[in-house]
Amino acid sequence: MKENKEIKIHKRLFLTVGILLLINPIIIYLISSSIWASLTISISAILVTAFINESQRFNVLSTIWLNFMFVLSFFLHAEVIFSYKFSDYIIEDLYSIKQNYYFNKPYLNKTFQDKEFLVKYKTNAQGFRIGEEDDPDTRVELCDWLFIGDSYTQGAQVEYEELFTSKLFNDYSNKIIVNAGISGLGIIDEYYYYINQGKNLKADKVFLQICNFNDFMKVEKRTSGFSDYLMHYSNFARFTLYDFKYANPAALPLGRWTEPFYPDQKSNRDFNIFYKEQSDKKLKDLENFRLYLNKFAKAVKDNGAELIILQIPTKEQVSYKYLNEVLSGFDIDIDDLDMQFPNKWLSTLSKENKIIHIDLLDDFVNSEIPLFFDFDEHLNIAGHQQIATSISKHINNKNQNVRSTVLSILNVGDRYPVYTTNGYSIFFQSWRDGNMELFLADNNLKENRRLTWNKTDELHPWPSPNGEEVVFTEGDQSLNNTKVVIMNSDGSNRKYLTDDPSTYGAIPSYNYRGDKIAYATWHHLDGKYTNPYIVVQNLLNNEKTIITSDEFENWRPIFSPDETKLYYIAKDKNNQFDIYQYSLENKTITNLTKSDYDEWDPCISRDGTKMVYAARKKDNWDLFLLDLQSGKKTQLTDSKGNEWDPNFSPTGDSINYAATYGLRNGIFKMSLN
Repeated sequence: MKENKEIKIHKRLFLTVGILLLINPIIIYLISSSIWASLTISISAILVTAFINESQRFNVLSTIWLNFMFVLSFFLHAEVIFSYKFSDYIIEDLYSIKQNYYFNKPYLNKTFQDKEFLVKYKTNAQGFRIGEEDDPDTRVELCDWLFIGDSYTQGAQVEYEELFTSKLFNDYSNKIIVNAGISGLGIIDEYYYYINQGKNLKADKVFLQICNFNDFMKVEKRTSGFSDYLMHYSNFARFTLYDFKYANPAALPLGRWTEPFYPDQKSNRDFNIFYKEQSDKKLKDLENFRLYLNKFAKAVKDNGAELIILQIPTKEQVSYKYLNEVLSGFDIDIDDLDMQFPNKWLSTLSKENKIIHIDLLDDFVNSEIPLFFDFDEHLNIAGHQQIATSISKHINNKNQNVRSTVLSILNVGDRYPVYTTNGYSIFFQSWRDGNMELFLADNNLKENRRLTWNKTDELHPWPSPNGEEVVFTEGDQSLNNTKVVIMNSDGSNRKYLTDDPSTYGAIPSYNYRGDKIAYATWHHLDGKYTNPYIVVQNLLNNEKTIITSDEFENWRPIFSPDETKLYYIAKDKNNQFDIYQYSLENKTITNLTKSDYDEWDPCISRDGTKMVYAARKKDNWDLFLLDLQSGKKTQLTDSKGNEWDPNFSPTGDSINYAATYGLRNGIFKMSLN
């Protein structure tokens, strides 16, 4: 009896050790990066094995369970060995599986290389594609134009800056434009993306990109099976199964993707939208397309938006070279084809649904340069530019009013543009190397020179009238310990106006003679910061004149051109910022705006007749123009983005300002004519 008991103990110990070796918690941790997952799975495997082993009635189940453990162990170990020892062979999984569609994974930072292109591919926290210098943590919550489509919209063959959606932003820089293109999506996937995620962006216009390449075939609701999830989560499975699920272009009959053209008659009847003969399968696909286009149109309309179809032709429609290649290579008679059918059919569907239809066929055919890659089926840089041009032409024909242009070359948070007196140059701040630095540029921001190189934030530059010096804010704004500094325009010879250790200051400006500087200042007393108040410092004798009290917050002082007035913002009794005018002659204060929302960033035109400022009238910041003689206010912008820091040009016929439009930011120029 004692011997049997010892055998049982040894058997249990043997099984426990065996399961631990098979379902090794270290192996699971290397796969999952989760201690809890590794311990939970391993302990669960031991407990289940013990239960089955103790139940004599489950001999068959015990055999099946142990075999399952051996197979599972093999794949777990294979996954770790492949991931850590053969990482060069890992095929990246770029997408997250959603219900009935999939989307980019967040925080991607990959390089795509082919014999015709080399491209960086980055995404933000939401999976939207961004540029190389863009902050991946920047999110977009609302947009004006939402582009939904497949790989032709995704544009993984060109850099982010060359996408047609990026090109459009250059022409419509006050619009928040979101590119939600994902390779392989069809109209049903795109419909489910819109009703689940896209509609939350509240776009005014939704562009649905359709390409004659493959959007009219295999129009079926996407279902993700076991192999899809296995490939999604396993590097080893993805490597093993990839060639079974996806064809290599080199192995294709013509060495390139040729959809919708196929080498056999049956496939052309089933899938080729240009092929006149139609099978039941093709008719079913077309009916599904019609059904989901109707659903898409209704969903967009119900969300208060306008749906626009953007139809891209195939290479074979645009170039006889490629058409002849498939005709001769696949032995297709040209009389069996109607190369205009998808365009005419989609035009009819668009009219039925009262949808705008932008057909790009004529623009592509009339192009004097190739718009597709030679071997790859996608658009090259010129192709993306052509789409942007075609969309702009259509929108301009609809009398779309555009007054702003982007000046910033990089998307790195350029702000506070201020002209020099002669109007030839602009000082501004920009994010570099982990902090804000100062720059001097020409008046179009094409040529710029960095003035500061350190680990300290330099902000709010304001040049002296002669352009030889610049006054600015130095330090960390979040800690309330910034100083006001003057330096030469070449970055040399710093002098502190707030040189007392307990005295701080920010956002200074020169008067028009260049002998005085106004700024907000505050003190750190008895462990607390006082409210900022406005002072004017005479540079000739360093005498400081206090303009306001510290009862309320006061910021952003600027002089009138005749230097008889000072303008600033203050948070008065209503707990909001208004713009005030202080008379330097009789010491009177006048509230100029008297609104129920915040106003910031006042700037006066050189003739002293107009003021431009930013105001948060709704849930974002817009620009306003105030006629100082009549008191008339004019709202200059009404966008979904944020516009700040306006500054008049010397002639007063335009303003430069900083703005954020979704994922894009920088300095912009607006004509006031």
